[in-house]
Amino acid sequence: MDTKVLFSVLLVAGVLGGFSINEYLIDEENGNLFSENNAEEPIEQIEVGNEAPDFALTDTDGNEFNLSDYEGEKVLVLEFTNMNCGTCKNFEKNEIKSYCNDSMPEDVEVISVTQTKNADESELAERTDEMGWRFMKGSSEMTDAFGADRSPTVVIIDKDGMITFSESGPMSKSELEEKINSALE
Repeated sequence: MDTKVLFSVLLVAGVLGGFSINEYLIDEENGNLFSENNAEEPIEQIEVGNEAPDFALTDTDGNEFNLSDYEGEKVLVLEFTNMNCGTCKNFEKNEIKSYCNDSMPEDVEVISVTQTKNADESELAERTDEMGWRFMKGSSEMTDAFGADRSPTVVIIDKDGMITFSESGPMSKSELEEKINSALE
């Protein structure tokens, strides 16, 4: 195989492999979006400025918490990630970890929610220890509710439970800090 063709194939495979894509069905009649797993109930698409849907997660120590547990106390930064995604790992290591270590105020909480179906508790605990914030197993319903169809997706929720930022793809530490500071105001 020609070297240029091989390089192109590897490049495309790497780019496609770096994103986690969820399958959706669209009701042509009224435009509702449905998860392929549950075509009965429409997915309420989140938008910046709307209230975040409540959710429950369990950390690797077995502690369960809800979004509402943070209301009035902390800005919540959710990073929807794919544990095998190189782009996600670089973003976590270089931008999020740097922010957490250098300038994160006490009233901000970072949580990485994995979209990896086969991620086990030991892998999540290892990443939690390595990075310094909690990594937890998410659900397709949560991924769908937050519109996190690509990895990484960052969603920032202010202390009032309102979504102030939602975007797919990595960002610089300064961009992340700017978006979080905006949610703190």
